[in-house]
Amino acid sequence: MTAPLPPPPGKGAEPGVTILVIEDDRGLAELIREDFEARGWACVLCPTGRDAVAWLEGHTASLALLDYSLPDMNGAALLDLVTLPPFIVTTGAGDERIAVAMMKRGALDYLVKDGLFLETLPGAVARALGHLGTERRLADAEASLRVAEESLRQAQKMESLGLMAGGIAHDFNNLFQSLQGNLERARDAAAAGPSVGFLDKALGILAKASFLTHRMLDFSGKGFRDPELLDLNALVNAGLASLADLPGAEIQFQPAPELPPIEGDGGQLVRVLTGLVLNAREAQGASGTVQVATRLCRPGAEIAQGVWIHPAPPGPDLVCLSIRDGGVGMTPEVLERAFDPFFTTHPTGRGLGLSAALGILRGHHAGLWVSTEPGKGTTFRIFLAPAHPQARTLPLRTPGPDPAPASAAGRRTILLADDDRDLRETLADFLGETLGYPVLQAQDGQEALEIYQRDQGSIGVVLMDATMPRMTGAEAFKAILALDPAAKGILCSGFSEETGTQVARECGFMAFLKKPFPLKSLEDSLARALGDR
Repeated sequence: MTAPLPPPPGKGAEPGVTILVIEDDRGLAELIREDFEARGWACVLCPTGRDAVAWLEGHTASLALLDYSLPDMNGAALLDLVTLPPFIVTTGAGDERIAVAMMKRGALDYLVKDGLFLETLPGAVARALGHLGTERRLADAEASLRVAEESLRQAQKMESLGLMAGGIAHDFNNLFQSLQGNLERARDAAAAGPSVGFLDKALGILAKASFLTHRMLDFSGKGFRDPELLDLNALVNAGLASLADLPGAEIQFQPAPELPPIEGDGGQLVRVLTGLVLNAREAQGASGTVQVATRLCRPGAEIAQGVWIHPAPPGPDLVCLSIRDGGVGMTPEVLERAFDPFFTTHPTGRGLGLSAALGILRGHHAGLWVSTEPGKGTTFRIFLAPAHPQARTLPLRTPGPDPAPASAAGRRTILLADDDRDLRETLADFLGETLGYPVLQAQDGQEALEIYQRDQGSIGVVLMDATMPRMTGAEAFKAILALDPAAKGILCSGFSEETGTQVARECGFMAFLKKPFPLKSLEDSLARALGDR
């Protein structure tokens, strides 16, 4: 999705903002300056690292936009020479190693100079300025608000890392889908030959790699969710029952009566609960008790001494789940890193851990608060908004009989829309060569809509990626349905809160395929959509 742009000058633009643009591409720098000044932001251009060092000797800026690759040095070398104001890193190559390194050096965000760079940049700058403005107000507040300032910084850090993890996982899912399609076709072509076993092993390894990207999506808060109305007490009872046979400290559960229902993915929330309880048991040791409780509450002064890892959702009354142990607790240094991906205090790492739990909760718009002290234990509190009284789950659209069966029988062409060229060609080859469907290809949602307008009479099914430039899959298919209410669509996605089954339901798609999916699943979905089975 395209990030929302900041308001124009005079309608809420940040006053007194100066942005230092350290960029050696003169043409790009001028385009950035024109756009920023139109939004009421003063702009200073420095084409080299040395120019930036010299300018900063006598000036200050609200924010810096730092091109990582400069003619005389890279971004890391520049940071060794001078203390930059808060900065966003830009680069022409999407290298996650650079992203991680610069995030550790304090970058607020990391943007790749792709086709959408100039479109998404103002939104990223506006978010950064908003964060900085909040930090300045907190810094000037009374001492009682300093805990909130630390919590906000932690939330910003998690958000930035989550955005990066989600983007990387999305790209990997597209690569994995191409790999899976080609491996499956190679296995089918090999028949019963000696290479079948090796190809099956490769597919198994690919499935493990795909699972890891799903864990990264959990951390980003954009993992696939299957929302439903849930009774939190029943959910906790089910989760604790799965731990009953495991050794460890005793678990006591104190459920609050008559809690309102919540809306969420039961499987993911159970994963969060069991993970936190297992951590609490390990911290507690063989003796003592892990206390689990639910209640309806208003987060307020009674938890002022803890740290907000992610802010609570708005609303006067929230459903709260707490897990408390009296174990070893965490030092401030450990708590600072506890929710980073792959951080662990165990001798052998166990994956994403607390960061995955945080991502799942962020995806549910849930608050997470922690209170811990070495030798005195740890308390986690999760805050969830009660479900809206009118919350409901929409069924996937079931196509009715075509008003003109003879005409519908001729609509066998598949319109395939995906912005990843390798994946698009892999699927097009399978659809055309193996399944025998005529295939039309589109590289984004806008082109898919234009093709449908032109060839509506022959297109039987639209196979649509969820996340594409110019127009998302959901937006494009809504426009297609406006043209042809009988249109049939299948949504594909590796992640995104605004995609998946819920968006497929809401936008009129007949089915949803989660990347990477087996080609047999695609074949079956198309056959059902075309009425072949």
